[in-house]
Amino acid sequence: MKKKVDISEEAAKIWQQAKENLKELGQKTMNLAQKGEKEVVRASKVGKLQLDIVSINLKKENIFRLAGKRAHEMHSKKRHIESAKLASLFSQIDKLNQQIKATKAKIARLKKY
Repeated sequence: MKKKVDISEEAAKIWQQAKENLKELGQKTMNLAQKGEKEVVRASKVGKLQLDIVSINLKKENIFRLAGKRAHEMHSKKRHIESAKLASLFSQIDKLNQQIKATKAKIARLKKY
C-alpha cells in the first residue's frame, strides 16, 4: 500500500518561493527601467547640447561672412583693411568659441556618468 502524500505543504512552499522570485524580478525590472529612463534623459541632454554647438557654429559662419564682406568693402574703397573696424566681429567669434568649448565640456561631463 502506498503512503498518502500531502502535497499542499510542498505546493505552499513552491508558491511562496515563486512569489518571492516574482517580487525580486519586478524590482530588478523597475531598476532597469529607471536606469533606462536616466540614460534617455542624459542622451537627450547631450543631443540638445550638440544642437547648441551647431547653432553657435552657424552664428560664427555668419560673422565670418560678414567680416569678409566688410574687409572686402574696405579693401575696395580704401585699398587697405582697418582691423579696428573688424575687431568687434572677431571678439564675437572669440565669445562663440568659448561657448562651444564650455558646451563640449558639459557634454563630456554628461557622457562620463
